[in-house]
Amino acid sequence: MRRALFIGLILICAASQAAAQTQSDEKPEPEPAKPTTVSGVWELSNSDRDRVCNLTFKAEPARAGSQVEFDPGCGTAIPPLKDVEGWTIANQTLKLVDARGRTVFEFSEVEVGMFEGERKGEGLYFLQTAASAAVFAPKRSVDELAGEWSMIRADKPVCALNFTNTATKGFDEYRLTIRQPCDQAMSRLNPNVWRLDKGELVLASPNGQSWRFEEREPKKWWRVPEGGDQILLQKK
Repeated sequence: MRRALFIGLILICAASQAAAQTQSDEKPEPEPAKPTTVSGVWELSNSDRDRVCNLTFKAEPARAGSQVEFDPGCGTAIPPLKDVEGWTIANQTLKLVDARGRTVFEFSEVEVGMFEGERKGEGLYFLQTAASAAVFAPKRSVDELAGEWSMIRADKPVCALNFTNTATKGFDEYRLTIRQPCDQAMSRLNPNVWRLDKGELVLASPNGQSWRFEEREPKKWWRVPEGGDQILLQKK
C-alpha cells in the first residue's frame, strides 16, 4: 500500500514538472506593431517642391494597411497617389500601398520626422511631418544666401566660406570658396558648390559627399542630422 502511494506521488510530481516545463517553453505571442507611431499630418513632395500634397495617416485599418487621407487634387499633383489606399510601417520603412497591398511608394527614415524614397523615372520624393515642413515655408532665394558665411562648431567660428551666385553648368548649384585655415572636418569634405534642396542648404564636394543644413533661426542653419558636435552656418 505504501509502495503504491509512493509511486503515485512520484507520478504526480513528474506530471506537474512536465506541465511547468511546457508552459515555460511556450513563447508569448509578439505584440502587433503599433501603426500610430506616424499618425497625423505629413507632407509629401518631390525634390523640387513643385508637387506637394498633405497626407493624414490614421491608425484605423484600411483594405490594406492603415487608413490614409488626402485631398482629391493630390492625385493630379502627384499622380501615383491615385492608387494609394493605405500605409504600413516596419523596420523604419514606410510604404504607401494600393488596395491589394502592393507598394506604390516606399520610404526609408533618414532622420526623425523625415523619410525619403525614389520612384524609377521620377526621382526622389520626401515625406516629412507638417511641423517640419512649416519651418521651410518662407523660401530662400539664391541672392539672399549668396555672400560671406561662418561655420561655427561648439560655439566657436572655425571656418569662413563665400557663397557665390555663379551657377555651375547643368545644375541648380552655385560655386563656393573656403578660406583657410579651416576646421578639419570641413577641409575633408572640401565642398566646391552649394544649393538649395527642399528647403535645406546643401554643401557638396566633387566626389559626391554632402552636408545638409536646416534653418532654425534667421541666418542660422544647423547641420542635419546632428552629430556629436553641433555645427551651424551663420550668414554674416
